[in-house]
Amino acid sequence: MTEPHGGLPDDVIVGRVASAHGVSGGIRVNVLSDVPHRFDPGQILHVGGRSHSITHSSPAPNGLVILQLQGVDSVDAAKGLVGQPVTVPQSSVPPPREGEYYHFQLLGLRVLTEEGECLGRLREILETGSNDVYVVSGESGEVLVPALTDVILEVRLDEGCMVVKLLEGLR
Repeated sequence: MTEPHGGLPDDVIVGRVASAHGVSGGIRVNVLSDVPHRFDPGQILHVGGRSHSITHSSPAPNGLVILQLQGVDSVDAAKGLVGQPVTVPQSSVPPPREGEYYHFQLLGLRVLTEEGECLGRLREILETGSNDVYVVSGESGEVLVPALTDVILEVRLDEGCMVVKLLEGLR
């Protein structure tokens, strides 16, 4: 599941402004959320340090959505938002299904082997066609850990760690 961690401690990035759209302040947003209705009219988003209500929304090709935000009513205002993250409060993110985690919950976790060795912290998540790959950075360098059920033994969010079984050749 997506929704990586945002800039503020309690914000979660759900998109990024890609470009201005039209002459009345519309924006194209790269969608980074799989939460249904996230970009429906009436929803509140944080962009450019301000809260905005969505007044109009329409899907666009290639994982984009075109939004009109209350208070963004000119091309110049829309251009000023290009590159900005689009965030929501973490409290508005629905809980993931059992056994699933949002990226923002996993990023930064300590990664331990089943023997208790600390490999480092989960710094990046690569989304591949078949499964995610966790990039773990530590004193010994970088380790790529496939997000597979026989590799990821435990995720203990309350302890800030993940326990993994390293397969042959992963180091």
